[in-house]
Amino acid sequence: MADKQIKGVVVPILTPLKSDESVDVASLRRLVNYLIDNGVHGIWVSGTTGEFANLSDKERLVSMDAVVDEVNGRVPVIGNVSGASTQLSINMALEVQEMGMDGVAVTPPYYYPNAQDEILDHYRHISARVGTPLWVYNIPQTVKTAVAPGTVATLAGEGAVVGVKDSSGAGELLAQLNLMCEQGGISLLRFLGTAFRITTAGSVGVQGVIPGIANLIPAASAAGWEAGEAGDADTVRKSNATIMAAGKIAGLAKGGGANAASFAGMKSALKHMGVIDDDTVSRPLRPLTDEEKEGIPAILEELALA
Repeated sequence: MADKQIKGVVVPILTPLKSDESVDVASLRRLVNYLIDNGVHGIWVSGTTGEFANLSDKERLVSMDAVVDEVNGRVPVIGNVSGASTQLSINMALEVQEMGMDGVAVTPPYYYPNAQDEILDHYRHISARVGTPLWVYNIPQTVKTAVAPGTVATLAGEGAVVGVKDSSGAGELLAQLNLMCEQGGISLLRFLGTAFRITTAGSVGVQGVIPGIANLIPAASAAGWEAGEAGDADTVRKSNATIMAAGKIAGLAKGGGANAASFAGMKSALKHMGVIDDDTVSRPLRPLTDEEKEGIPAILEELALA
């Protein structure tokens, strides 16, 4: 990681699947190139948007290996190796150690809620066992446990972690973490898992964003972040309009949960565009119906992607 600057729009890449829910490697490679060719600054693989929690370890490893290979050093790659326990996360991290990723990300353990002293031990133990730079993946809405600002700052101050992806949506806690890093002279890469901060990331004290919608609109996302950093108000306004319009893709589903609506909508749109071959989502996530897919061409036309 020392020779790569990690900042900007890091895309939590979708995992294209075949009808049997195995990874469609050819489609995944095309998606990697679609993202990089449109200016994204990095790729986050096997994350929530990549449906990691519904896939076997084998398929997760296939996806990470394919992404690293196809990226071929063009942008930084961070792989999510989270498991339901500390040891399971370590096992996955050791499996990917020779792939040459620029970092690995780990959530708190899920199923059992954990206290902050357990979370500290979790990350310290992984850091001690794994040579790849470690990121905290803070997403309490799916894992039950939030990583407190003080916990992140302590780990960063010790050198146990190098970055955090904060998908909690808790702005005041992020502000607290920013102050802790500032006051303590702590170096920590801070990223937000949000679409609506793409163009304003710098103003809230973070180095970048990890937005799922960038799978569909990588060019507008990358340009929006760059414009925000440069103070280009006109481009920011245009990018924000595109980001808002792209969000309509998740409104096509008339059933299922919010995650399924987002993943299925983007996959069906990317299939329509010829980027991926199949729009399968892993069960029990609900795919779009044929009737719901009828709304895709109009959205893509509005986004100038048709």
